[in-house]
Amino acid sequence: MSLTFLALHLLLLFLSPSPATSTTFPGDIEALKSLKSAIDPASITPGSCLSTWSFAAGDPCDNLFAGDLFTCGLRCDLSVSSFLRVTDISLDPAAYSGALSAALFGLPYLQSFDVSDNLLHGPIPNPTSASSLRRLALSSNAFSGEIPLSIGSISSLEELFLDNNRLSGPIPPSIANLRNLKRLEVQSNKLSGDLPDLNGLSGLYFFDASDNALSGPIADKLPTSLVQVAMRNNKFDGVLDGEATVRRLGFLQVLDLSHNALSGPVPSQLFDHPSLEQLTLSFNGFTALNPPRWSGATTSRLIAVDLGHNRIDGWLPGFMAAMPRLTAVSLEYNRFTGLIPYQYALRAVAAAMVGGGGVPFQRLVLAGNYLYGPIPVLLMGLKQGGLISLGDNCLFRCPRYLFFCQGGRQKSLQVCKDFNPVIP
Repeated sequence: MSLTFLALHLLLLFLSPSPATSTTFPGDIEALKSLKSAIDPASITPGSCLSTWSFAAGDPCDNLFAGDLFTCGLRCDLSVSSFLRVTDISLDPAAYSGALSAALFGLPYLQSFDVSDNLLHGPIPNPTSASSLRRLALSSNAFSGEIPLSIGSISSLEELFLDNNRLSGPIPPSIANLRNLKRLEVQSNKLSGDLPDLNGLSGLYFFDASDNALSGPIADKLPTSLVQVAMRNNKFDGVLDGEATVRRLGFLQVLDLSHNALSGPVPSQLFDHPSLEQLTLSFNGFTALNPPRWSGATTSRLIAVDLGHNRIDGWLPGFMAAMPRLTAVSLEYNRFTGLIPYQYALRAVAAAMVGGGGVPFQRLVLAGNYLYGPIPVLLMGLKQGGLISLGDNCLFRCPRYLFFCQGGRQKSLQVCKDFNPVIP
């Protein structure tokens, strides 16, 4: 055999296709198989992501988007020791039912896992070695049981979505160990108990624990980095501390604590907060307003304030008419009395305050109080546009043909005088 022929033969052997070999790490393949096997086969419909996961027909990472195999739900963006590793699992919302395999949390290079908007049920498995996981999204399923304590061991986690499930028990204190967490959503579950101390979450900017049965005081348990906080429809009680709860949250823009059992005065620090834009404290048991300094009101960034359905006494707060960006004021069903301030009427009809550059009130809801006297003349010519409601008060001559007098007749004179004898 000549040297030329031998060289050509070796070249052909090198270029010829070799038997198919796996390029996905075997342990990752087993985890993917475990995920699919834990899903009810009857819920895997044609055209869904899992329907294209055929392990007998080909290697997962090597066949991504190739023909009809592994067309979605999977990414392999990392190569380690000649093997491709699974980095992202994002199943489509295809009404998959079944349980969640614990093997998934053993994928060491998995960065994102999302099975939101399906019908998965049972407990959340204990995370084991998910050392690279940054995003865990289990939203809108039917997971039950308690949030596992070991979830606090996923130190790389940045986003945690457990909302809209059937989880019960407390929020585990171990969550405070997630130093890299930026977003935490546990709303719409059956969680109970006190709010744990979350001050360890120094990068958390969004927290939603609404629609649960959490209780106790809020105090200083929230991290100072928060921008948006929603904890409505729980059983939080006690006084809202202006310094410990409000002033220290210097980046706060949205605060919703409605539908709880908070009491005492609404702290002044909420009204002159340097960044707060939306404040919702309706359906609580607040009994008073602590006004801010006038200079604080004029520099307020508040756009919307909702204090409706409390037990707040006194005159309507004049300082709100001095807030230049405020467009929505909801003070309905409290115990306010006295005349409607002229400044309120001016803000409802004009594009600027006297001596200032305030925007008009697009929403002014004062129904269900004990306001008396005549309707401010400025309001009488107001055309229907924004939402203004003065019904169910003690106003003199508030005919229902005026759109802002609709929504409830004025209280009887006897009821008004029983509440405030000075009402004429």
